Amino acid sequence: MGFALRCDADSLEISNSGTIWGGVWIEAGGEAFPQVGWNDMSVAFAVELGIALMGAGGSDSSSMRVRFYDGPFWVMVGGSGTGQLVLTLGGPHEKKVVTLPAVEAFESFISTASGLLDACHARGWGGNRDVVRLEGVVASVDR
Repeated sequence: MGFALRCDADSLEISNSGTIWGGVWIEAGGEAFPQVGWNDMSVAFAVELGIALMGAGGSDSSSMRVRFYDGPFWVMVGGSGTGQLVLTLGGPHEKKVVTLPAVEAFESFISTASGLLDACHARGWGGNRDVVRLEGVVASVDR
């Protein structure tokens, strides 16, 4: 597989402000980015990544940069116009470009985000604003 969104549901914690933190990273082109187990605002990142995937969705005119909230890392999601997505993974000194079928990215996103939502609901966080937003994004992507 050329792309996967990964979330470590066992690591999820909620802060006093309502922010959900946990392991979240991307696997693309055989590498983990920024790294396996990267601790960040996992639900909020998944929301932004889902929005970027929907926006690019095979279009060659749309791209969106999604920043990890903790650290200088980002993912640029763009379409190629042929049902392919172009992901550029960036940080302070490195960039990697991966091209993959859009359907592969959508399937991984839906699967992982659905598991993340299940974990949040199991913890009683269903009313959290980021959880509600992620539910909407998953529903939009899964049409």
